[in-house]
Amino acid sequence: MTYMRRGCAIFATLAAVGTLLLAASPKKEAPFAPGKDGWLTLFDGSDLAKWKAGKGADWALESRLLAGTRGELASYWHWTDFELVGEFRGAGRLRFRVSLAPMPDQAGYVLSLADGSIRTAAGRVVARGSGSPTAEWRQVRLLVSEGKFTVAIDGKPVAKGGDDAYPAMGYLALVADGKPVQMRLLRARPLNREKFENIPAPNASCYVCHANFDGEPVSKKHLEEEVACATCHGPSLAHRSDEDNVTTPDVMFTRGEVDAACLKCHKRHKAETKRKDFAARGAPPKNAICTDCHGKHKARN
Repeated sequence: MTYMRRGCAIFATLAAVGTLLLAASPKKEAPFAPGKDGWLTLFDGSDLAKWKAGKGADWALESRLLAGTRGELASYWHWTDFELVGEFRGAGRLRFRVSLAPMPDQAGYVLSLADGSIRTAAGRVVARGSGSPTAEWRQVRLLVSEGKFTVAIDGKPVAKGGDDAYPAMGYLALVADGKPVQMRLLRARPLNREKFENIPAPNASCYVCHANFDGEPVSKKHLEEEVACATCHGPSLAHRSDEDNVTTPDVMFTRGEVDAACLKCHKRHKAETKRKDFAARGAPPKNAICTDCHGKHKARN
């Protein structure tokens, strides 16, 4: 009985220690869900599909980092009011609300990644930053809402201001001025835009612009199964109503997010290398994703 009591006591002690260790262990962060709470990934190191380099720019994808020393790299989509979170290293600049014809031509604003200051393209300060330059990685958060601008660096507010003459929607762009600038993550979500979650979005409304999707393998198969475009991309009423096609769909996917989206409904399988059309299609790329074999699924108007 004495040995039994000792054994029980030791077991109870070990159990208590185990419970404490489990409690102290950091919880594994849940993977980012595209479109959750309106957030969209514009860059995560997996591709540059939503970015275009300007003339003379040297921006490139290196080891899952976006790096450049000169020139501008612009995103594909336009934004009006938005919240943006990015992880940067270096003293570059982020331009926003920049647009060209046929949109109202506007130079927009410039955010300094060094101190958080915001200026007009002409140099007028609209939000003076108090951040300190550093060679380390930093998280920059920019809130643009109805002419009011707020900037935080690593969770600390560093700039707040506004502009009464704030313009309409425009694109985002990274700018390097001769010194190395790197980005490893950029996410954004639209603000002050009414959600239309219950408005039907039949595939036919998407094919008005995206005519190639009518026969594209991924969308064609989903159409046969009565799975609408909105199942993955959301109703996207603002996107469908934009004749200039510069407003984001409600949900978008980087290359790094495609598989997680597909596997919500489909089972994972090994890359097929013995298909009858293998010679014509070529070998799947290294670290292939679903759309490498099952349809490119790229928007083409």
